[in-house]
Amino acid sequence: MSDVLVIGEAFVDFLPRQSGDLADVEGFEMHGGGAPCNVARGVSKLGVESAFISVLGDDDFSSFILNQLDGDGVSTQHIRRLEGGRTQLCFVTLDDSGDRRFTGRGPDASLSFGVQDIKPEAFEENQVLMLSCGSLRTRQGVYAVERGVQLTSGWVVCDPGTCPPEWCDPHLMRRRLWGVFTRCEIVKCADHETYWLTEHDDPLKAAQAFIDGGAKCAIVTLGAEGALWARKGEHGYVPTPDVLVQDTTGAGDAFMSGLIASLTTQSIAPSELSREEWERLVSFAAYVGAQAVTTLGAVHGIPKVEDRLELEALTASFDRDRD
Repeated sequence: MSDVLVIGEAFVDFLPRQSGDLADVEGFEMHGGGAPCNVARGVSKLGVESAFISVLGDDDFSSFILNQLDGDGVSTQHIRRLEGGRTQLCFVTLDDSGDRRFTGRGPDASLSFGVQDIKPEAFEENQVLMLSCGSLRTRQGVYAVERGVQLTSGWVVCDPGTCPPEWCDPHLMRRRLWGVFTRCEIVKCADHETYWLTEHDDPLKAAQAFIDGGAKCAIVTLGAEGALWARKGEHGYVPTPDVLVQDTTGAGDAFMSGLIASLTTQSIAPSELSREEWERLVSFAAYVGAQAVTTLGAVHGIPKVEDRLELEALTASFDRDRD
């Protein structure tokens, strides 16, 4: 059984070879994408066994995604391939600072994700179950996520991400997400996502809203400014190391990979850790997120860790002020 289960969608990202508008880009590189897929790969790169639960098509782009997952050691045994299905393509453009915009094209096999894709044996003895909003786009997806949450023996963490209007009515998605947040040990979002999720622009107010709504811990990432966190009755801040930014596409996913991987080194819930130990884990996540933006692609910059023992040694020695 895998220590970490990730439920969600996978895309093929086409990353530009230079910054600028889509019409001016002269070429692209093909990479695996989709936030949950990136997190599953990132966790595995950090030395923790992960499994990805999803639906892919039977096209060559879907085979490319499977090859990417296999190459990073992610278990793919719980991925269903939809006959005649296609994996969505996403064209990314970057401005001069590395910030990105996305243009999706084509059908998306993961929309057929449902309860039939939730196998009880996958949820035995896992430590963490990670979710995002992509699996909640359809009613059958909502039922499947609820079944997974019921089955898991681990901590539920959610990084909702954004909800493009073509996915689902954002107001409906928010209601669905709040049904998940009440079951979460950790909810994490980026600062530009706080308003649609909580109707608060202020990161601290947004984090507190997650706590008031039932989540045990909340994190709002602030890009190059670091991350703000909150637990019941307390909050804090951790900085992000200074790095040369090339591509911010996978920064949040890498942050989540680092956080989830570090959680597997713990025997007690994040909400019950000492403040010092909790901030150490959040700082490690910020470090991993910072490393990811130094190269093109969502996961290529994530440090490679050989096994759990190496990860435990790395996180145990990590200093929140390290740069």
